[in-house]
Amino acid sequence: MNIVIPGNLGKIRDYTENDGLFFLQYLLNLQIDIYIYMVFSRSQAKNICIVHDVPVPIIIAPGNVPEPEYKQKTYHIVLSIDVGNTTTDCIITGTNLETGITYLINRNVRLMKDIPKPESGEEIFGQTLDGHILSKKAVEALVKDIIYKTISECSLDLNKELDFAVHSTGIVAEWESPDHINNYLGSITKGCLDAGIPMAKMRPVMTKSSLPEDDRKFSMLDKVQYTGSVAGVIPATGLSGEDLIANDMEGDLSLAGIKQAAVNTPIDFRNPCVSIDMGTILDGRITENVPKDRKDPYARTIGCFIGLGGAIADTLVKGTGQVDKKYGTAQEFLGDDVKTGFFSKKESGLCKDYSNKIHNLIQVEMVPHHRKKFGQVPIDPQIAENEKIAIIGVDCGEDFSHYHELQEIGREIYENKGLKNFTEVIDRVCAQLSLRMIDVAHKEGLLHENSVLGFSGRAIMSGRKPEYVLEGIIQRNLYPDPYDRLIFVSSALPRGASVMARCMGSLGNPKRPIGGNRGEGCILGRRKAFNA
Repeated sequence: MNIVIPGNLGKIRDYTENDGLFFLQYLLNLQIDIYIYMVFSRSQAKNICIVHDVPVPIIIAPGNVPEPEYKQKTYHIVLSIDVGNTTTDCIITGTNLETGITYLINRNVRLMKDIPKPESGEEIFGQTLDGHILSKKAVEALVKDIIYKTISECSLDLNKELDFAVHSTGIVAEWESPDHINNYLGSITKGCLDAGIPMAKMRPVMTKSSLPEDDRKFSMLDKVQYTGSVAGVIPATGLSGEDLIANDMEGDLSLAGIKQAAVNTPIDFRNPCVSIDMGTILDGRITENVPKDRKDPYARTIGCFIGLGGAIADTLVKGTGQVDKKYGTAQEFLGDDVKTGFFSKKESGLCKDYSNKIHNLIQVEMVPHHRKKFGQVPIDPQIAENEKIAIIGVDCGEDFSHYHELQEIGREIYENKGLKNFTEVIDRVCAQLSLRMIDVAHKEGLLHENSVLGFSGRAIMSGRKPEYVLEGIIQRNLYPDPYDRLIFVSSALPRGASVMARCMGSLGNPKRPIGGNRGEGCILGRRKAFNA
């Protein structure tokens, strides 16, 4: 008899086949990849849907030999490598093709500030938002080393078990044309190859017969063609054939990742939807409600978010003197745990005053068509205008010109009001930043009455930020039931990489659809008719 231990339960204690407690706990934790936090405000309970990473289940085979479930069941395994402004993340996920649920297999993170600076004469890759210059050689070595470490720790066979590898970058400070992004990605590709990933694992399969044999029974590649859509959405780049925003790919992947995470929750996160990924820099998407009379069933991207995200909180923290004044982050000072209280915490006058003072320095607005950068993120305004895609940007001054003012406010709060008030201000500022983006989208008519909101990224997935975002959505009275319209997700980008890889192989699960409109069925039938 084989026993499946959900990944996070396996860390609590050891289980045997005859351990009745195991079965009880297993049954109670069937929905382990969703955590519902209860936040009580007066007499009403508010449910915040927060999806965390869940380790792959462990199977206890005869002889009490533990092994990951993907060794025995059909999994689609994807490696995601993202070279960011603050960190480089290498994450391996596995999706059980029978259930459509995605699990974490392994992950490693490297701080970009620890990467050696270029030596004289070295070719430059680019620079982070903080101005840390990276050589092409250093990036290739970074990618190689972190991939090799991540693969080695979980003993993954690159040729037999890995299905696909996706690489992306948020380093966009010197982006002036699509060629620059291609050069960035070329360096990351070189690192992947040096780590032993076959080139074939970075290219989409063209036919069903090209898939591994155990994947073929789940694929519909012989019935529907891959059209370039990801999770039922045509990316902004797909509309024009050119990069609209320097970090375009990250925005598309994060949207797909939030859609995937919602599959095993009560939230129907399908079109029309809004995704906001608050990493160091922002990315995000707004999708339309797909008309029923349209021949193709794919949603169009009608809006994007760009600009400063976690960089704002990082700058406030740098003012405290408790982290590196140039490269320090809010995450290393305040941590990344989500906190909630039994009673909703009312905003104090002191915190509100400081939050307002900070937000007076921050612009959240429709990006003017003459701007080629906003919040230090390059953009092609002509493509946005031609494709009628609204761009909502976040900046602090002009291209972060209020950086030092922000840092000084952080110093003042921490030195005069202490850590507790400082932490509260950070949470309020980040939550309010998210709400201001939603306000602009609503004002511009981009929020459909059936839309759903999804958030990810370190600048919103920590502290009491999710709670404060929920409060703000309730106060705005945008939806009859706001609890049904809001979800927070960890690791949206690697989840989205997994979705993209499966879309290429038509490995969706009709019983757990992520394409189509909210409240409607799977779009497979419409896709078949469109491809006919």
